[in-house]
Amino acid sequence: MQTAKSMTLHLQQAISYKRAPFDTSEAEHAYQQLLSFLDSAEVGSEGCLALTSTLSLLFAGIQDPPTEEIRNRVEQGLEMPPHQDPHQIEPGTYTFIQLAVPEHLRTLFDQIPMLFDGPNRIYVRLLKENALAIVAQMWISR
Repeated sequence: MQTAKSMTLHLQQAISYKRAPFDTSEAEHAYQQLLSFLDSAEVGSEGCLALTSTLSLLFAGIQDPPTEEIRNRVEQGLEMPPHQDPHQIEPGTYTFIQLAVPEHLRTLFDQIPMLFDGPNRIYVRLLKENALAIVAQMWISR
């Protein structure tokens, strides 16, 4: 896999996630389950894995496609309504990388230098962009 270019992302509001519809404590298994879930989910659905720099799974979450109201709020930069979901990506500054979805989770982490003693939290977002494409994003806390 070719090294992807990164950029800095400043998240102003939390992104919330419901609990994933599967139960596992192993990161690779959660990744495979999330890909399988998204394969049959609606376009616009997404999943998120929160991991430590040693690849321990902190949570696996999902999000339904955004409603028209939420899409409009995002486009206008408005505050999101409060959420009751158990998981979230916290506001902050992240190194952001977008890639094609690899077969295995470990392949994504080859993109991060000094992983073992690196960031305390890494988010892997998987977004179903259309009926045939799922895109992977890595958000690395700074």
